[in-house]
Amino acid sequence: MSILYYLQDLPITPDPNDRSGRVKARGSLNESDVLDRMIKRGTGISREDMQATLDLFTEETGDLVAEGWNVNTRLANFRPGVRGVFSSATDPFDHRRHHFQASISEGVVLKKKMRETSGERITAPKPIPGIIEFMDHGSRMVSGSLTPGSIGELTGEALKFNLENKKEGIFFVNKADNVTTKATVISILTEGKLMFQIPAGLTPGSYRLEVRRAYTNEKTIRAGVLSDTLIVG
Repeated sequence: MSILYYLQDLPITPDPNDRSGRVKARGSLNESDVLDRMIKRGTGISREDMQATLDLFTEETGDLVAEGWNVNTRLANFRPGVRGVFSSATDPFDHRRHHFQASISEGVVLKKKMRETSGERITAPKPIPGIIEFMDHGSRMVSGSLTPGSIGELTGEALKFNLENKKEGIFFVNKADNVTTKATVISILTEGKLMFQIPAGLTPGSYRLEVRRAYTNEKTIRAGVLSDTLIVG
C-alpha cells in the first residue's frame, strides 16, 4: 500500500510554479489496531502477551527518557530536552517558565521503510479541520468518555475557527436525536490545539464531536469529525 499525497502552492520560493507535497493520511490507528495487525502475522503469541510486552516497553522507555537517557530503538529515537528561556546563567529552573520535553526522530527501520515506500499522487482535497485526538480531562480518558462541565482538549490541524461566527466552533451531536450542543467557553484556540469547557448540559448518551470552520469567500462551513464516539455516562 502506497502513501497518498497531493501538491500545494509553495509561496516561500521565488518561482510561482514551485509546489510542495502534503500527505493525506488514510486514517488514525491506535495501539489496539497495531496489535490486530501483529496477530494477523500468525506469530503464535497471545494478544495478552503482546499487550503486556508493549505496556512494559512503553513504560520503561518513558522512564529512561524521563531519567535523562537518550533511547535509540529501531522505530524511533528519543531525546530528553528542556524548553523555556532562562534569564541569566544563574536563573534556576522554574516550572512556571520551563519544562522538559522529549524530541523524537526516525529510527533505522522506520527511516528505511519510509525511503523505500511508494507514493500515489491524488487531487488535493478540500481543506477541513483535522482532528487527531480528544482528551477528556475529567476522566483522563482519550477519545472515549465525555464529562460534562470538565475540560476537553483537541489536538489536530487546521482547528482554529472564528469565535465571532456562530456557525463555527466545537459541537457535540447526540447520536440518538441529532440534538447539537456548542461549546461556548474556549481557553486555547490554535491551529493545532483547542482547549475548552465541555458543555455542562450534555445528557447521558453517545455523541459525535465536530469542529466546524468557514472556508472560501462564500464562508462555506466544513466540519472535521472525531472518528471515535464519545460517551456521557
